[in-house]
Amino acid sequence: MKTKLNLLLILLLCITFSGFAATTADLEYKEQSIDNEFAKIEKLEKYLAIHPEATLESIKKTNPELLEGFDLIATTETNFSPTKEMPIVGGFWWGCCLGIVGLGLVYFITDNDRDQVRQALWGCIIATLLWGIGGFWDPFGWF
Repeated sequence: MKTKLNLLLILLLCITFSGFAATTADLEYKEQSIDNEFAKIEKLEKYLAIHPEATLESIKKTNPELLEGFDLIATTETNFSPTKEMPIVGGFWWGCCLGIVGLGLVYFITDNDRDQVRQALWGCIIATLLWGIGGFWDPFGWF
């Protein structure tokens, strides 16, 4: 019984993977279309090598045929700019809960944002004082 179940499982896996392998229409290599796309880029590169002062606007006005077939994005926004706020909670709580490690995380994540680092430092100092006082003062006699 167990061997029949294993064979059935293997058969189902083979059918599944053969179905994935059969759908390769999107992966076809079309050398001519690739060469055509690179030829457009080469024309633009040659023009820019001859005219290094050219801008996108000047090319649009003088030689718009060089930009045909290109989808250009007008903005250059990226997600790689450093954040100015800590994720989840503020810098104070990172410093308070994680101490020196939290202070270091805030420093590196916010790219030395002075306000956030100062808050993390205060959180670290307050947590250290509370743990220090708690170590000396034990009203319930637990320690």
